[in-house]
Amino acid sequence: MVLLFVLGATIGSFLNVVVFRLPRGESLVHPRSRCLSCGHALGVLDLFPVLSYLFSRGRCRYCQRGFSARYMLVEAFTGLACVASWYVFVELRMGIAWPGGWMTLGPALQGALAFIATCALIVVFFIDLDHYIIPDETVIIIACVGLAMDGLRLFATGPGEMVSFAEPVSLSSEMVIHLPKSLVGMAVGAGVLLAIAVVAERVFKKPSMGGGDIKLAGAMGAVLGPGYGFGVYFLLAVFLGAIVGVVAMALGKRGRREYMPFGPMMAVAGVAMLYAGNVITPAVVARFLIP
Repeated sequence: MVLLFVLGATIGSFLNVVVFRLPRGESLVHPRSRCLSCGHALGVLDLFPVLSYLFSRGRCRYCQRGFSARYMLVEAFTGLACVASWYVFVELRMGIAWPGGWMTLGPALQGALAFIATCALIVVFFIDLDHYIIPDETVIIIACVGLAMDGLRLFATGPGEMVSFAEPVSLSSEMVIHLPKSLVGMAVGAGVLLAIAVVAERVFKKPSMGGGDIKLAGAMGAVLGPGYGFGVYFLLAVFLGAIVGVVAMALGKRGRREYMPFGPMMAVAGVAMLYAGNVITPAVVARFLIP
């Protein structure tokens, strides 16, 4: 678990670079990380995840200018997400939802894919928060994760995991069409938010939702499928948005008519559903969606 945390925190350090450079169109690998105040290139002692921030008390070793604790928090959260990916998908599920033999690799692969999606959602959270955009690269990664996770489920359980449609071909016969849940979920997720965006624009006479939100919803639909899981995910994101909006207005951080990015709420809800969806979904469905 310690090694997994260190690995995740190291990846989190790279995610900080992605969050800063990707919206600016800069290279993610060149030049080396530097202090934004004095421009001094950072060495190994400055880049050790979490501990470098704590030992330097959040200051540059060269110019003593302070820097945001957000860098350390991203590293710590990514490290915890790496540990959670192993614990939730391997420790809790090994031997329960997967057959034996070499397919015991299935939970480990699912956990690795969930962690990759989490890293993309972390990037979405901060870039949308800072710049009001959701990079297409992050959406593509999440959608590919959804397709891969669905492929693993289909390989392990067969076509029973697919969405089936019965189409009549004559008065006495019909053809059953099987489609992967990820593809149907992608269409449903993007379609739902697109419909909401169109209606909201007609009602409020101005754009109410960005294209990035719609694309992200489609990508999360690929991960969660078209069923109750995506419905609960969307409700959770809206609920988080309502709470943050009310608190921001109460603190004077946002006016009633000011735009607030929805991507961070979708990212938080996405991480919650990735790791605890099997707990959250039944609770919400039983309480709010099924009379």
